[in-house]
Amino acid sequence: MNWVTVIWSVGSGACLTLALIHVVVWWKDRAARANLVFSAMAIAVAAFAALELAMMQAQTPEQFGSDVRWVHVPVWVIIVSLVIFVRLYLKAGRQWLAWTVVGVRTLSLILNFIFSPNINFRQMAPLRHVSFLGESVSVAAGVPNPWMLVAQLSLVLLVIFVMDATIAVWRRGDRRQALMVGGSILFFTMAGTVEGITITWGIISMPLTASLFYQGLVVVMACELSYDVVHAAALARQLQVSDAGLRESEERFRSVADAAPVLIWMSGMDKLCTFFNKPWLKFTGRGLEQELGNGWAEGVHPDDLQKCLEIYTEAFDARQPFVMQYRLRRYDAEYRWISDQGVARYDAQGNFAGYIGSCVDVTELVNKEQALRESEERMSLAAEAANLGMWEWDSNTDEVWSTTTRRSVFGWPTSGKITLKDLISVVHIDDRDRLQQALRDAIENSKDYESEFRVVLPDGSVLWMLARGRCVRGADGKAVGLRGISMDVTELVNKDTALRESEERMRVAADAVNLGIWEWDLSRDEIWATNARRALLGWPASGKIGFEAFVSRVHPDDRDRVRQTIDDAIHNGKGYDSEYRLVLPDGIVRWMATRGSVHLDGNGKPARLLGVSIDITARKQAELEALQHREELSHLSRVAAMGELAASIAHELNQPLSGISSNASAGQRFIDRGDVDLRELHELLGDIMADAHRAGAVIRGIQRMVKKSVPNRQQVNLNDLVSKVVHMVKPNAMLQSCEVETLLEPNLPPIEADPIQLQQVLLNLTINAFDAMDDTPAPHRKVVIATEKNSDSAIRVSVRDYGVGIPEEARERVFEQFFTSKAKGLGMGLAIVRSIVESHGGMIVAENAIRFSRARPTRRTRVRDSRCSDAGFKRDGPPGNTHPATTRRTARLYYGSRRYLHVRSSHESGRG
Repeated sequence: MNWVTVIWSVGSGACLTLALIHVVVWWKDRAARANLVFSAMAIAVAAFAALELAMMQAQTPEQFGSDVRWVHVPVWVIIVSLVIFVRLYLKAGRQWLAWTVVGVRTLSLILNFIFSPNINFRQMAPLRHVSFLGESVSVAAGVPNPWMLVAQLSLVLLVIFVMDATIAVWRRGDRRQALMVGGSILFFTMAGTVEGITITWGIISMPLTASLFYQGLVVVMACELSYDVVHAAALARQLQVSDAGLRESEERFRSVADAAPVLIWMSGMDKLCTFFNKPWLKFTGRGLEQELGNGWAEGVHPDDLQKCLEIYTEAFDARQPFVMQYRLRRYDAEYRWISDQGVARYDAQGNFAGYIGSCVDVTELVNKEQALRESEERMSLAAEAANLGMWEWDSNTDEVWSTTTRRSVFGWPTSGKITLKDLISVVHIDDRDRLQQALRDAIENSKDYESEFRVVLPDGSVLWMLARGRCVRGADGKAVGLRGISMDVTELVNKDTALRESEERMRVAADAVNLGIWEWDLSRDEIWATNARRALLGWPASGKIGFEAFVSRVHPDDRDRVRQTIDDAIHNGKGYDSEYRLVLPDGIVRWMATRGSVHLDGNGKPARLLGVSIDITARKQAELEALQHREELSHLSRVAAMGELAASIAHELNQPLSGISSNASAGQRFIDRGDVDLRELHELLGDIMADAHRAGAVIRGIQRMVKKSVPNRQQVNLNDLVSKVVHMVKPNAMLQSCEVETLLEPNLPPIEADPIQLQQVLLNLTINAFDAMDDTPAPHRKVVIATEKNSDSAIRVSVRDYGVGIPEEARERVFEQFFTSKAKGLGMGLAIVRSIVESHGGMIVAENAIRFSRARPTRRTRVRDSRCSDAGFKRDGPPGNTHPATTRRTARLYYGSRRYLHVRSSHESGRG
């Protein structure tokens, strides 16, 4: 046996022995994971040494290349074990860098088994034999593989990782571990890496002996781990020696603590209490086992427990002393206020050992402080609520004490001496003598005083003050000062004047604009109103007026609407706005506009209605005259248009009709003459037919001109258009006692249409709806204009009234020209409506409906009588309508998804 075999075999055996020892250490203490990792590395070093020995004894290049390939497996285990050992034992090293080292080494291992013969050599040459330790050994020769740089990069990254961890451990203060573990890993790894690089790249010619460096590393790491075991044993012996002294010290402490007149507790490093003295246990009436740990917290008041634990935890974590107060349950179940003071405690070596604290019962002190604070708080609240300033004058020292609020009002400093002269100096010069005399009389006669005076503030403003107080007597019964309060009564002094001025301005303003001001007390059903409004309604100047007295003056057609408006306002607690007619005692009807609001009581329930009303009769008459003028102007415009149309027709038809007349006369003369030439007669008839065709063409052109025009199409929002029309017809609705309601579906898409023409359509349908309800009772006159989007993306506009319906014989003709059921109608309104709707690609339908039915949009005009309900309208007519002959008719307009206007209108009366 030669030296090479001896050295490498002994090294491998030593590594395996150390590995076995530390596996046993790990088996005994599973927390010693660093020992297990060290064992894995020692086994890998032994395998590395065995493969190196095989390489030196190889006889062929193929055998040598195979040994080089397999040597990378234990090297991978060594590098990974070193990374894990540094992380576990030194508790240092960047995690991302550790993963990088492992990843790069794993990649080199994979490439090693991909390339042939291995990652070190691209091609093996015949082996060379050199003398090493007196023996001939094999040395590799061949072409180096460039991919070997990946393996060498992993070793460089390992050095960087270990160096970073070593620096961190050094800075942390564990310098011995930094030198022994970090330094040895750096030294042996760098030495082995340099040797491997120089041999592989042919810089030196010698066998690979890198395993010797890693064997040295194993020895150093084993010594370091053994040092921890030896140190732990020494600490155990020291602990055994000190335990006896500690127990003796604890006995002396317990004796002193039990004799102390305070409650003492002690906790360990885990924040759990480990000791309570006898006074504590006597106070709580519980046993030591019940109080240990967190058991003491069961006696803390629930309202104080969370705050108590937070203070204790924060102080414990910061190793800071603390003082806190909380309520602790005594043995008789009474909660007592405890002042708890705790400090950190340390052992003889200066190591933190927990906390110790003492508690004192401070219930009486806390109660006195609480009573004093409550008294001061009540006094402060009472003074602030009443806007009071408290002061006291000591006549012996001539010093005035005053509350901070009053000091700031008078411009005095928040602290410092104030004399009576300073107090008098802020009083208005005209009131000083009177105030001084009141104070003097109180001192001389030992009696109470009261005075009202003005004070001038630093900014020049003047306040009225009311001061009240009494004389303070000394032990001998003589007056030694004054004590009192002062109250700002500026608002009270000026209240009467301001109220009179406000009432006068209100009366003048109301009379100027003909306003009536009123208030209705709901609980007493009593209405207060200005004298002018009482006189207008014929009410007495004084006396109780109830709500029914007011309603009796409202026009019969408006009473239900007014009642409903007021009921809604009371129910919703909101303001309201209404217009209605009053019938005065002399029979004259006046229009009134009223606006008011609901005021709630302390419980949030309606208590009063306040409002104003104004006579708008003149405005209503003006609106009516304007409406009449507008209708007359519209009628004259239509007549003028018809006149222009007639003149145009006469002009255009004059020539063809003249030709027809001339040719007919000529033909008649030929016949009368008896000399009939059939050829000439045929030519005359041909001329007559040509003139007739010309006349027909003129008429058709006029028809096209009437039906079609250059469209002014644009994007139109139907909801906005409906709102404008409702605003325009409001005067008509009021005159005819009709209610207009809109049901508009939000987020309707815009459509392309002529807004003027659509406005004309809605106006015509709405006005016709008003006319259709002439025979309907006023409370039931209602027109509903609705928009909605159907499931097939069509948009529908409907105009519905609650009139008597369309006669069956007239339903098929309501859209024909010159057909009307009105006494003064021309029969053109609905015909024009249908022309406009169809020009937009839509349709219009008139129908009588006992119940509302959603109709599918179609592209053809049709009339239907629907008697089903699926759209949420559950009644045949408006609320309260029980007239058996009343039906509801609708006029509907549809807009398709292609933005063509599809109109389906069911007009109520057909009186176009």
